[in-house]
Amino acid sequence: MGLFKRRTTPRPPVADLDTSSIEVDGRTFALAEVLVAARVEGPGLSVIVYHPAFADLPDEQRALAAQEVLVATLGEEGLRLAVAQVAPATHPPIDPFGLEPLRSFVRSFGIPVDPVDS
Repeated sequence: MGLFKRRTTPRPPVADLDTSSIEVDGRTFALAEVLVAARVEGPGLSVIVYHPAFADLPDEQRALAAQEVLVATLGEEGLRLAVAQVAPATHPPIDPFGLEPLRSFVRSFGIPVDPVDS
């Protein structure tokens, strides 16, 4: 038997994007401050993820934080099914929108990204 338990259930999206935050390497990122831009590209979405604190992060931390933002928004399964490319940004993208509209956009493709009722 290994030292680590294998996760059997993918992480679901968070219920409240306006008050939730993620933590990456000891830094906290409020989801309400995130802006995204997304477009259909090939088999999925290409998503640009911006948070004001990304400018102060090294590339690897920025990429991990962008991915964790999308996991919080779409859940692990929604992210896997909908997103083909994630690009963290240090400046707001052109024509940005928030995370709830991203959730609605992904939902329009028939991908379930609703939080689990507690």
